[in-house]
Amino acid sequence: MKWKEVLKSNCGTHKTDEKMLYGGQKRLDKDKDGKITEKDFAMLRRERVKKNIEEEILEEVEDEGGALGMKNLKDIADKKKLKETLSSMEDRKIIYEHEDGDFYTHKPKREQKKKGD
Repeated sequence: MKWKEVLKSNCGTHKTDEKMLYGGQKRLDKDKDGKITEKDFAMLRRERVKKNIEEEILEEVEDEGGALGMKNLKDIADKKKLKETLSSMEDRKIIYEHEDGDFYTHKPKREQKKKGD
């Protein structure tokens, strides 16, 4: 046995399974296959872009006083990504769309009255 192998077997710092994920690596494994691959990094990038778009939308709504239309959001992202993000935010009840097409961070009063009737 070589001296390096003796040290590794006795010091406790070697990994028992080289394929296992340790520490923060588990958070990087987005597809939960036990490996960190380019697919995981692509998923992380999409997640980061999505969060940035959501943050920009919420900042714009706040700047406009709690409500705004689509024309205020056209510079944030392309139309497809913007619609996907808005739809996701609506599903999670972060923003609400008024029947006239404006977006709010609170439920519009007219819609609340209709549902209460």
